[in-house]
Amino acid sequence: MAKVTVTAFVEEEIKAGLKALADHERRSMSQMMAVLIEKAVDKAVEDGLIEKSSIPDAPQIS
Repeated sequence: MAKVTVTAFVEEEIKAGLKALADHERRSMSQMMAVLIEKAVDKAVEDGLIEKSSIPDAPQIS
């Protein structure tokens, strides 16, 4: 699956928290954002908020 660029505008405090979390997990901020977004999408699927079939090329959750 190809990677794409996503841009987000957040408050300074959120950026600082993201940086602290990324540092703690030894990740870049970009990697940390990708992990957090992936977890949020997976949770939305599990909670029935969105359907996995609506996400192109997504692996199916069993």
